[in-house]
Amino acid sequence: MAGIYVHIPFCARRCIYCGFFSTVREAEAARYVNTLCSELHSRRDYLEGAPVTTVYFGGGTPSRLTPDQIGQVIGQIRRTYGLDNFEELTIECNPDDITADYVTALRDMGANRISMGVQTFNDGLLRFLGRRHTAAQASDAVRICHDAGITNISIDLMYGLPGQTDEIRQQDLETATGLNVQHISSYCLSYDEGSPLERMRNEGCITPADDDTCAQMYDRMCTHLQKAGFEHYEISNFCKPGYHSRHNSSYWDGTLYLGVGAGAHSYNGSSRQWNPSDLDAYMSGIEQGQPQFEIENLSETDLYNERLMLRLRTAQGFNLSLLNPQDRHSVLQSSAALIKDALLLHDNNCLRIPEQHMFISDTIISSLFK
Repeated sequence: MAGIYVHIPFCARRCIYCGFFSTVREAEAARYVNTLCSELHSRRDYLEGAPVTTVYFGGGTPSRLTPDQIGQVIGQIRRTYGLDNFEELTIECNPDDITADYVTALRDMGANRISMGVQTFNDGLLRFLGRRHTAAQASDAVRICHDAGITNISIDLMYGLPGQTDEIRQQDLETATGLNVQHISSYCLSYDEGSPLERMRNEGCITPADDDTCAQMYDRMCTHLQKAGFEHYEISNFCKPGYHSRHNSSYWDGTLYLGVGAGAHSYNGSSRQWNPSDLDAYMSGIEQGQPQFEIENLSETDLYNERLMLRLRTAQGFNLSLLNPQDRHSVLQSSAALIKDALLLHDNNCLRIPEQHMFISDTIISSLFK
């Protein structure tokens, strides 16, 4: 099994918190799509014939492309890799880009999952974040997707926003669960280096939510979503039964994936490769037959630490039977104190972080690294 990630960097405007590579140079879209197709063809051997089961269009804002442009990329994937085994084709969309015609076109070309960056249903906070849509547009977009026959809809929400009270956060959760979506991803606001949000914090223009407030919001979110019938299957991800993100789960499971587009990462089981986060460098390199990229060959220690980190993020945890006897003994030794303090659970030959401690998972996981 393998996945393909397609990075679409275009945005109508940048949000103040965004740390992903993006650009407002939408006039370059047609050239960029041609470049994506060229890269897909030229890297046809990267996955070594592994069947592609998931495709994910992320960004940026993939819904800034026309249906024909998205269809051009999907067509190239079908011709080069085949999609006979595909289970999930996700396209990220902004709520204000959603129309009945647009979603129907995506559905007809094979998209069976829509992921929307809602972030909050509070109009004041949406304006603060620099989002283009309103709360009403977000709710309408979900209904349009339902009406078009999309039965797998995911929305992103944020917590820990400056000025986000418990009441606002609770209203976000109630609105989200009332829309009958199948998947919710919820992330604590981060202050990425170089972002306008980081500058606002450093200049004292905003007061960040403290760790205790964020932890309380996280705990209440977990409780609310579980009562609403969602399974908490990864630190930041919740789904109705059977609707976990198959593509994102492949990252946590160590499945091979090819990433195409500016700034996209790829993984082949032994190394990680990434394209430049520069639109001109990416496109000109592909067009001239001299693609620019960096590569990191992963050592056994790198692979061990990465496997541990990714799988402990999930509710299933880290299966110790995947380790050789020496590594299994080592990780049980290093986790003994955490198990004693109930920060880790050891059962059914697995280590996992109990839900009440998932908010501090980074600290727990890093203490187990080689």
